[in-house]
Amino acid sequence: MTFTIADDVAPELYPLAWLLGSWRGPGVLAYPGIPERGIVADMVVTHDGGPYLAYTTTLRLGERVDHEAPFDPEALVAGEIWSRESGFWRPATGSEARPVQGAPADGPAPTAIEVLATDPSGFAAVLGGSAQGPRIDVASDWVASTATSPGRVTAIRRMYGWVRGEIFWAHELAAFGHELANYASGRLARVAD
Repeated sequence: MTFTIADDVAPELYPLAWLLGSWRGPGVLAYPGIPERGIVADMVVTHDGGPYLAYTTTLRLGERVDHEAPFDPEALVAGEIWSRESGFWRPATGSEARPVQGAPADGPAPTAIEVLATDPSGFAAVLGGSAQGPRIDVASDWVASTATSPGRVTAIRRMYGWVRGEIFWAHELAAFGHELANYASGRLARVAD
């Protein structure tokens, strides 16, 4: 599946332009101390002409869907909100792309990127990494949690890949006293804006 980059997208954003739009899909949540369960993920990525993207993501509890089966994003039944996040993605102009464990070592030259993320449960993070072709790998440089944050997040690592018109994603987390481990993963299909 191809996509067209709108004329008003800043050229610096071209390596991230495939993220633009509204996305929805099934996934799974599994972390030490949290029972494995199905989720429905919604992600909206926008721009206003500046050299950055704004995003929001919402994970809701949902039915478990076979991760390889075709799905209709409009037909997914989403339940109670599990988590929300919002922030900004931007190319790290003048910086060299920082390798992230698990990122590909070959292919087109990577673009350094930074992500600023906030979560209403009481943490904020700065992540750095690279966009390389249709894959993004970022890891936390800095994470701060409020004194009342239930999870006390200490590290984050994320991967996003665009495959045949869908976004496959995986989030790792270090929280609740646990080391960095798989937290949530899934796939997203574009929905009408």
